[in-house]
Amino acid sequence: MINLRIVTQSVVLKTKIGMDKESFDDEPLYYCKRCLSLNIRQMPMAEDKSYCEDCGNVDIVESSFEEWDELYVEKYGHHYLEKEEKKEKKWPYWY
Repeated sequence: MINLRIVTQSVVLKTKIGMDKESFDDEPLYYCKRCLSLNIRQMPMAEDKSYCEDCGNVDIVESSFEEWDELYVEKYGHHYLEKEEKKEKKWPYWY
């Protein structure tokens, strides 16, 4: 079974160090089928089981980023990366 935490950390690290787009697109994306969260954790005593840290759902799905982003837009009305850009603009929050 794939350790999802390591895969997620690997994708984040590769993104930060400038991994080229073609290689990045080959990486699988794991998300919660209920809330579309990327915050997936592995159950401590069951290495083959994962769950969503945000809603507790155990129905975890694998897809490409593009497929997941389309679902995200349908559910939330904006692209995930647009949300992240808005967060960055608001920081620091005390200004």
